[in-house]
Amino acid sequence: MAKRSYFIIVSLGTLIEYYDYTLMSIFLPIMAPFFFDTTSHYHALVDSYWVLFIALMARPLGGLFFGYFGDTLGRRVALMFSMVGIAVATLGIGFLPGYIVLGLWAPVLLTLFKAIQLFCFGGEYNGAGLYVVEHAAKKKEGVEGSFLTALTLGGGLLATSIGVILTHHIMPANAWRWAYFFGALIGFVAIILRHSLKESPEFKPADTQAHSLKNLFRIYPKQLTAAFFVGGFATLSFTTVLTFINPVLMTIGFFTAHQMMWLQTLIIIFAILVLISAGKLSDRFSPYKIMRFGAWGLVILACPLMWLVNMKIIWLLVACQLMLILCNEMLLGPANAYLKALFPPEYRYRGISLAFCSGMSLVGGLTPIIENKLFATFHSFAASGLWIMLISLCTAISIYKAKAVNT
Repeated sequence: MAKRSYFIIVSLGTLIEYYDYTLMSIFLPIMAPFFFDTTSHYHALVDSYWVLFIALMARPLGGLFFGYFGDTLGRRVALMFSMVGIAVATLGIGFLPGYIVLGLWAPVLLTLFKAIQLFCFGGEYNGAGLYVVEHAAKKKEGVEGSFLTALTLGGGLLATSIGVILTHHIMPANAWRWAYFFGALIGFVAIILRHSLKESPEFKPADTQAHSLKNLFRIYPKQLTAAFFVGGFATLSFTTVLTFINPVLMTIGFFTAHQMMWLQTLIIIFAILVLISAGKLSDRFSPYKIMRFGAWGLVILACPLMWLVNMKIIWLLVACQLMLILCNEMLLGPANAYLKALFPPEYRYRGISLAFCSGMSLVGGLTPIIENKLFATFHSFAASGLWIMLISLCTAISIYKAKAVNT
């Protein structure tokens, strides 16, 4: 198989992963009143944050599950089955009736389908990133890993672009379902195409006793900590912007759902450009040197940027959000190459997937809840900057501690 072909096939799966992930974020303020019994759109939005948090707990379990198969049976097997679960769960959300029909079962089943999605996401993104950088030339690991991540954000861009269309005033209120049906269709196409994938050239079957989970934690604690915070940092700015700031501003009438979709689209386009640039720079200067700028950038800028969001001036709001995303993507762009170097092949899929997904789940799930609590308590977006600064500081320290590892 030509190198470009396997890259496209693998990236198609991760594209649909982030398409689905973004759908829930951007349609949350629209879907929430449909699935929850509340007269307030804002309170429905807050309730839906708990759905995301509970469902996100399935992601590290999926990372461990698919990581085990990825390290023992091969990357290809894990990537095949993770895609099946994503496609089926996406289709289930598209067909799911609302609170009026199902009562309390509506949010329960929504949480279940989302948990299945995220369980499978646990084996998808890191597995695909690992597959790509294991095929890449040593001097191109950064840029090829960043291209994969950029294409996953292409799934987010596709989601927001469809969101722009489906939130137009001529569309019916339940038009969001069409986006999920389309996502399921892409997922089933990706399953068919992945049958032609060959195994990674660096795959070495792990000995379940010699390369046990216990030994992973015993030998590589700093590497697991770094991967955990890289995963958490990966969600920090995106969750803050796409799931917290913009949906909250929409519920209080600052802009319409259609206008919000345009802003989300702009942000993702910007993120893709930064990702690719960061990946190219990492091949020249090393992943760690580029990643530290992103982490320390948010340590310094988080509180001032969130304070400026309070002013609710549209050009200033956009500028602040772009700065948050800039720092995020400076770290995320080289992350696939950086994470690959932390573990030997026998531990790599499990080590990266388990730690990275745990960070994504815990930080990604808690971020909108904590930020909303701070916002409700202090009536200010600025307080949320403290949470962003804390996670960024932990990330900067952890990648510094693990930067010298070269396996």
